[in-house]
Amino acid sequence: MSDAGFRLSRVRAEGWKKAQELSAIECEEMDRARAAELNPYPSEPERSRWNDGFEKGVWG
Repeated sequence: MSDAGFRLSRVRAEGWKKAQELSAIECEEMDRARAAELNPYPSEPERSRWNDGFEKGVWG
């Protein structure tokens, strides 16, 4: 795996970890607009990778 690929896999893991920190109620109330507000990355490809990890963590 390249350095860039490894870095992006870590960004995805950050998103998943953030989702795991949410309570069950927060997950039930979560929508894509709120998830976008939580994303700390302003540009691609990091933004998409973080979203992917977060969505998998919240919605499976």
